[in-house]
Amino acid sequence: MRLKGIFRLIRQRIAKNQQTYTLYFSILFSLALLCYRVYHSGTYLRVSLVWNLFLAYVPFAITRWMEKHPAETSNRLTWYSCFVAWLLFIPNAPYILTDLFHLFDGGVPLWFELFLIFSFAWNGMMLGYMSIRSMEHLWRARHTRWPAWLFSFPVMFLCGMGVYIGRYLRYNSWDVVKDPLTLLGDMRDIVLHPVENRSAWAFTICMGIFLSLMYPLFRKQST
Repeated sequence: MRLKGIFRLIRQRIAKNQQTYTLYFSILFSLALLCYRVYHSGTYLRVSLVWNLFLAYVPFAITRWMEKHPAETSNRLTWYSCFVAWLLFIPNAPYILTDLFHLFDGGVPLWFELFLIFSFAWNGMMLGYMSIRSMEHLWRARHTRWPAWLFSFPVMFLCGMGVYIGRYLRYNSWDVVKDPLTLLGDMRDIVLHPVENRSAWAFTICMGIFLSLMYPLFRKQST
């Protein structure tokens, strides 16, 4: 009877948070694929995907913490500090999509490499969308007159710019602290010289539109 009660409790928790637990099982699937790749190829070529997924998890963890500890984040300084940290890390969620550039590096069958990289990218995207959805609720609770789309759309395009900066300029979220002046200088050049940096703007706009088009579908399924 005690064992039955435990299983019943597990089923209830999964049913209550089905989306979250589905994501966790999906992450386990990705890790299983990666373990098999390491075993099959004898190399650690794709292990960096775990780090990228961890970075995608950081903004998700921030919003979860903010939701579970409203008293700690009631202070304006704490709330906005969390928000800025979230904003710096959220581009890591869609960033994993660009790991598809390495699809033809070899070592395993092409179809397996596709499933491996895309599964990590999918999980990163889902972590990002769930985090954006949570932060959208948190933002609107604090700014009641702020339309939802006026929050989510700028975030999508900032993500696009962040992915470009990470993939092509080779910066990461930690460089905001480690090397802020160089990062700000490169961002200033992109903003002040749009013609010379048209590829950066083209990438940002395409990524922003892509993320914005997918987000309403996610919102509809998550309601």
